Amino acid sequence: MTILPKSLSPALARLAAYAKNPLTAVGFGLTTLSGIGLLVFLILEGLGLVENPYVGLLGLAFLPGGFVGGLLAMPVGIFLRRRKLRKRGVLATDVPLWPRLDFNDGHIRRAFLIVLGLTVVNAILLATSSAVAVEFMDSPKFCGTICHKVMQPEYTAYQNSPHSRVKCVQCHIGPGASFMVRSKFDGLRQVWKVMLGTYARPIASPVHTLRPARDTCEGCHWPAKHYGDKLHLIGRFADDEKNTPSFTALLLKTGGGARAAGQQHGGIHWWHIYADNRIRYLATDKRRQEMAWVELTTADGKQTEFLREGAKPPASAAIAAEARLMDCIDCHNRPTHLFESPARETDAVLQRQAELRALPFYKREVVKAAQASYATHEQGVAGVREAIRGFYQKSYPDLAAGQAVLVARGAEEAARVYDRTVFPQMNTNSKTHPTNIGHDESPGCFRCHDGNMKNAKTGETIPNDCETCHGILVDGATAEPDLTKLAIPQPVAEAKTDHTGATEAKP
Repeated sequence: MTILPKSLSPALARLAAYAKNPLTAVGFGLTTLSGIGLLVFLILEGLGLVENPYVGLLGLAFLPGGFVGGLLAMPVGIFLRRRKLRKRGVLATDVPLWPRLDFNDGHIRRAFLIVLGLTVVNAILLATSSAVAVEFMDSPKFCGTICHKVMQPEYTAYQNSPHSRVKCVQCHIGPGASFMVRSKFDGLRQVWKVMLGTYARPIASPVHTLRPARDTCEGCHWPAKHYGDKLHLIGRFADDEKNTPSFTALLLKTGGGARAAGQQHGGIHWWHIYADNRIRYLATDKRRQEMAWVELTTADGKQTEFLREGAKPPASAAIAAEARLMDCIDCHNRPTHLFESPARETDAVLQRQAELRALPFYKREVVKAAQASYATHEQGVAGVREAIRGFYQKSYPDLAAGQAVLVARGAEEAARVYDRTVFPQMNTNSKTHPTNIGHDESPGCFRCHDGNMKNAKTGETIPNDCETCHGILVDGATAEPDLTKLAIPQPVAEAKTDHTGATEAKP
């Protein structure tokens, strides 16, 4: 008795007999449905009609997985069916030990060409979906919204940053296949932690495995091309009824250039991150906020070590193993994911929108509402909005009625202050993630430039004089100064700079 179909050649008939099993049938159905779904998804993605990141995750992760799984299930089912038939002795004469491929048989040739064509189509489909999947996983939408709760603080700050049009991977991975592969494997570990709920709250900072800034940041921000000074206006507002303003204008000595290239050089960037000089340091904490030892190597090869007063000199082995070469991220540690305090964020709002200064005690009430405790970020945003509205309706009813539009606008801006600064579910705020630029609400520059880092032999200290890094053009003005009319000191034509950072004119 035979179960082989008589309408086919013996080889194809045997294959048809082997394919009559549940696993092969399921594999065929899974591959067919996944292939059709994947093709439709790629068309929609190409037309820009896929907006939801979870739809993208489904289309680029589960559909290709189902497609490949079905392809693998079909031959496995055939193999198991064939082995079962041989063990039962069924078709013993019709089931050889190995398949016979006789291309003189027209049926075999046609079947081979069909299989070859389908294989090419499958390869193109999988290659296309893989390329689209990699691009999707490298997008800010994927990084910031797939794990919404975990990445909400970082993604919110990113959207309000100067780098909001720069892809996450350009800074966190940079160029090169090796770093991309390494990041994907690290991403699997992070996915596992998210699934188990064992991720850190807040996300630890700084990232100690981050690629050096010279491989990422300096692709756009070339230190040798940083020139001149930067004019910076700071607005601060009091907690009084009039939100009394105070403006300070600084001329930051950002500098740059390269002595080796015969360029004009000096300033903050030249001293700290360019190849003419090299700075290494040892921090006593993981957040790199407490410095114990600093080494400066100048362009002439001279090395000067500075040790914090009262600290023991580090062993040479500790320096070799733990000393970090300073780069951009040591000062610009929050270039994209900056979390300002509610007070400083409110100052920025009042500086941009002068009309809100007419609301009595606006800064005081916004900071008070933003510093209150809320269970979730969303509740905090709504709570701050209602707190501001309620304050003016209760304390200034005439103002709330006569200036309803302004009060509503102030309430919305207050809600945005909280939205950008406090994330209770991730325990994230300006205190958990201090910024090292400046020295306003965190040590920042004063981690090293506090006057307590001294050379044991000469007694020389890392300078902390205000004029080292910036000149004060306006200090505490009650009216916003006209920056175009400020008298900006002209740089000295020929200047030499000693290794303390001070600049003096040549005689």
